[in-house]
Amino acid sequence: MYRWASSILTLTFACLLLTGCGESRVATYPVKGKVRFANGAPVRTGIVEFGSEDQQVTASGKIQTDGTFVLGTYTADDGAAAGEHKVIVMQLIINDGLIKHVHDHGGAVDPMFASYQTTTLKAVVEAKESNEIELIVEPAKRR
Repeated sequence: MYRWASSILTLTFACLLLTGCGESRVATYPVKGKVRFANGAPVRTGIVEFGSEDQQVTASGKIQTDGTFVLGTYTADDGAAAGEHKVIVMQLIINDGLIKHVHDHGGAVDPMFASYQTTTLKAVVEAKESNEIELIVEPAKRR
C-alpha cells in the first residue's frame, strides 16, 4: 500500500512539474505578413516584433529575403496575442569592408522603427485562424 501511494504522489508531482503550477499563457492566433519599403521593395533581413499593448506579451519573427515573416510568442510560429500591438523592425547589418564577398542585404530600415518609443508602426491581431499583416517602412537616411 505504501509503494502504491508513493507512486501516485511521484506521478502527481511529475505532472505538476511538466504542466507548471497554474501557469497561464495568453491565447495566440496565427500571424504572417510582409515588410516592405514604400517603393514596394521587400525588407530582406531583420526581426519583426509585436508588443501587445494590453496583454504584456511580445511575439517575434525573422524576416525572410522576400520580406515575409511568421510570428511566434511561445514557439516559433504559434502567432501573437489578439489585440492592438506596437511593432518594431530591427536590423543588424555590419559592413566593415574587410570581406571581399558582398552579400546583398537589401535596404536598411530607418532606425526609428527599431524602438517602441519611436516607431509609428501598429497592427491589430484578431482572434481568428489567420491574420495577414503588411508593414510599410521608410529607408534609413544616407549620411
